[in-house]
Amino acid sequence: MEPRTMLSVMLAGLLAWPSPAQQPTGPRPQVAQPPAGVQAPAPAPDKPTPGTPAAQLAAAPQGQPAEPPGTLKIVVIEGEGAVNNVRTRSATAPVVEVRDENDKPVAGAEVVFQLPAAGPGGVFHGWMRTQTVRTDEKGRAAASGYAPNDQAGRFNIKVTATHRNKTGSAVISQTNVYRGGGTAPGIAGGRSGWWKIVVGLGTAGAVIGAVAATRGNGTAATTTYKPITITPGPITVGSPR
Repeated sequence: MEPRTMLSVMLAGLLAWPSPAQQPTGPRPQVAQPPAGVQAPAPAPDKPTPGTPAAQLAAAPQGQPAEPPGTLKIVVIEGEGAVNNVRTRSATAPVVEVRDENDKPVAGAEVVFQLPAAGPGGVFHGWMRTQTVRTDEKGRAAASGYAPNDQAGRFNIKVTATHRNKTGSAVISQTNVYRGGGTAPGIAGGRSGWWKIVVGLGTAGAVIGAVAATRGNGTAATTTYKPITITPGPITVGSPR
């Protein structure tokens, strides 16, 4: 084929090629849909954006959501304002009831009773300063083995309750006293007791002197007695050791 003829054929082919305006404009082909009853595959998850916290990328926990934090209410049933006897080692054990924000009893809560580390107070079971108790089905917890120490005065018992992520606290006020006028153990009645002892000794001495005078030398004799005057002085009572 001659070069001129070949060039003519190429030009004819270029002219026969359709232009963009002559392109077919029919509807676009639709994506095939899955048959009825067949679930379409889930799309692939998007990639996390750099810098996104891991907590936001974690999946939501299954089941019920976590219980929001709150405050427990502690109601003192027994022990508030109690007066404990140091001499007899008797005391009123604290009893509390734990309730939630809806004022309903909380069972299984952990309750801690804490006594003062020094000064007036007491002990649990002879030596412990703290005691942990679980509430029953009524939400109540009671301390056991409680006794006052040997120091008189007012003090507070700290109570703390914990259940899951909720907490609460309260304070119980009590007082230790020596029964019998507030004196130390072994000195019953205070100054009145000492006064009775002194008067009794003076009376006994006068009687013994009178008997000895009448029996002297086997004869009766008239004896003049001088009155005995007893003036009680100040009595100081120290603290027990």
